[in-house]
Amino acid sequence: MKTLITLFRKNIYFFLPFLLWLIVGGVMLATYSQRELFLGINGEHSEWADVLVTGLTYLGDGIMFGIVLFLMLVTQRFRLFFIGLAVLLLVTLIVQVAKHYFNAPRPISYFGDETATLVHTVRWVSVHSSCSFPSGHSAAAFGMFSFLALIWNNKKTGLLFFIMGICAAYSRIYLAQHFFADVYAGSIVGTLSTVIVYGFFKFRHTTSSPEVCAEALLQANTTT
Repeated sequence: MKTLITLFRKNIYFFLPFLLWLIVGGVMLATYSQRELFLGINGEHSEWADVLVTGLTYLGDGIMFGIVLFLMLVTQRFRLFFIGLAVLLLVTLIVQVAKHYFNAPRPISYFGDETATLVHTVRWVSVHSSCSFPSGHSAAAFGMFSFLALIWNNKKTGLLFFIMGICAAYSRIYLAQHFFADVYAGSIVGTLSTVIVYGFFKFRHTTSSPEVCAEALLQANTTT
């Protein structure tokens, strides 16, 4: 528990905005219907935004997380590589199990005959129709950006990482791939996965360090 508290305190620039997001998002879910939230966000669009948001959605693509892990492998930051890989695998497992368990309809299926008149889609983006909850892109984005926030030296960058995660989540609604509840849950899955995995590695490191130090001290006394 002490490790987690220290983790939050040292990375306040990411976790404080994330906490505010949880509160505001929860209030929105309790206040508005799924239909109202989706149409309110998806309904605000433009031609230039279609292009911009299409790019933003790749922030939550698993390939982007893979590139980050590859760079860590190339730079021989093996411990961080394995932590990041564990985060990605955990996120993927939770998301895929939940998607197929709930098998919730995506916006184009949910709105049915109203889709053509109510739902904005981007012509070059292939829109899916099933397994909507939770959003895999949102989970991957928040998993990756919360992980980067934890390992980045400049902790103030955590705010930027949080904003990038929000942008990826927003893009999924704009592109008619998910509902608000999907991206909200995805952000929780991604962030919690990082906290659990990183906290586990951190806990193991702190508990094993005293043993290592004691062993080294014993060897030093023996040689003298």
